[in-house]
Amino acid sequence: MQPIALLTALLCPALAAAANCTLPATLDQRQFTNLSDPLYAPDNPNAGRMVQLSFAGSQYVLDILGTDTRIGGSYRYQRLAPHIAEIEMVESHPAGLARYTLLLTCQTDRQGRFIYTQHDGPIAPRQRQNSGRWTLQP
Repeated sequence: MQPIALLTALLCPALAAAANCTLPATLDQRQFTNLSDPLYAPDNPNAGRMVQLSFAGSQYVLDILGTDTRIGGSYRYQRLAPHIAEIEMVESHPAGLARYTLLLTCQTDRQGRFIYTQHDGPIAPRQRQNSGRWTLQP
C-alpha cells in the first residue's frame, strides 16, 4: 500500500472500509466541480469557493465560478486504489506558480471528498491545506 493511501485509510477509516465506488482511470476530457469547505480560517483563504476543473491531456483549466478568473496548469493523475486517487498540479497563477495536490476519495462513482494540500504558491500562506467535496460531471 502506498504511503498516501495508508494515510487516507488511517485518517478516513469509514471511507476506506466502506467505499463501494471507483474513481476514473483517467481524467482526460473529464470535468469536476469542487466546493471547498465553507469555514474561513487564515490558512483557508478560498473557503466556500466553488471551482470547475476541466482536464485535457496533461493540462487543466480551473474556473472560479461566480468570477471571471480562469487559471491553467499541468497535472499528473494517479489512482492509488479503486476509491483513492491523487492529482499533482502545477498552476500558472497570475501572481506566480502554485504547486499542490488533491487527494480524492469517492463516496459514489460521481462524488466524494478531497484534501487540498498547497506545497508552494503565491497566495499566503504559501503552504496550507483545506478540504471539500468534488462532483464528476457527466
